[in-house]
Amino acid sequence: MCSHSDGSLTLWNLRNTTKPFQVTFPHGKIQKDGRKESCKPILKVEYKTSRNSEPFVIFSGGLSYDKAGRRPALTIMHGKAITVLEMDHPIVEFMVLCDTPYNNEVQEPYAVVVLLEKDLIVVDLTQSNFPVFENPYPMDIHESPVTCTAYFADCPPDIIPILYSIGAKHKKTGYSHKEWPVGGGTWTLGSHTYPEIIITGHADGSIKFWDASAFTLQMLYKLKTSKVFEKPKPGDGRAAELGEEDPFAVQMVSWCPHSRIFCVVGISAHIILYRFSKYEANTQIVSLEVRLQCEPEDIITPSENENNPCFSEQGSYSPQPHHQHPVSPGSRTPDGAKDSVPCLKVRDKMVRVPPGYQSDLVIQLLWVDGEPPQQITSLDINSAYGL
Repeated sequence: MCSHSDGSLTLWNLRNTTKPFQVTFPHGKIQKDGRKESCKPILKVEYKTSRNSEPFVIFSGGLSYDKAGRRPALTIMHGKAITVLEMDHPIVEFMVLCDTPYNNEVQEPYAVVVLLEKDLIVVDLTQSNFPVFENPYPMDIHESPVTCTAYFADCPPDIIPILYSIGAKHKKTGYSHKEWPVGGGTWTLGSHTYPEIIITGHADGSIKFWDASAFTLQMLYKLKTSKVFEKPKPGDGRAAELGEEDPFAVQMVSWCPHSRIFCVVGISAHIILYRFSKYEANTQIVSLEVRLQCEPEDIITPSENENNPCFSEQGSYSPQPHHQHPVSPGSRTPDGAKDSVPCLKVRDKMVRVPPGYQSDLVIQLLWVDGEPPQQITSLDINSAYGL
């Protein structure tokens, strides 16, 4: 069997090599004028025999050009069934794992190892829906680009098992029920006797807790801060006007491993306070809206008088409960519609939250006189004093 740059596969008889006895275009449909539609090159093909079923033909590439922006794909042909597995990253190489390495024996393929540019996946061929194996070594720390990191050493010894057990319940289902099929290579434990945790914040608003105690980074738990907010509507330009394609991107985190209180600052001038619970709960998110205003003529430099705050004294700082949007007549500008509103809308319905980190409070800075809120540049929490 050969694969070709026009997206075709040919089968040859070695006793008669004048022409192939079978030519197929796995993804080439016949168009109205009777011609085959053009397909991308098939970059590699493997043909594996099976004792109790049709042979497996597995190849990369070969999709038709009809759809722009199609993701890289691996195709598995088994009898008349064709399965296309779309990948998140370009395919560098793949290899079929078989019971025997010898081509003159029945190979009995059981898995395909696919090396991607930023990941390694293994597909289970023994099940008809071709699930992937759960990877014991999470490879892509930049699943969504990392926007902030924090490192914590000497954590309480129970924190890693707790985060792991909670995180294991949240894992995606649909993985192969078999063990990871690639053997060899053993990790020795790191020399540290104390637990280390790295927290990464990401552009999509997700946060990951990693066990950094050993040589490998093992993901313990994933938290999605975007679940606190309503999805921005395509026509709602407030987040877009801030120039942010990722309105939930995490800028800073502050964490107390002992009290387990966790605080997140996002790029849309919002802060989320989380508390940890082993139990699921029905909760309504408490929202606090803060209008910060600083008139340029009211600014007093520290050299003139160090005791005066830089905010104007006429009630310029006024936290608002989430159900009120007071707008004073004097603050109505031509762009008054955008006055005293936050960049994102907090979900106001009662929601059922799983065990783990549950949102306790959302603080949002508001637009003032048609200007977006300033970004938050520093954050600290003190769980001992409740601050």
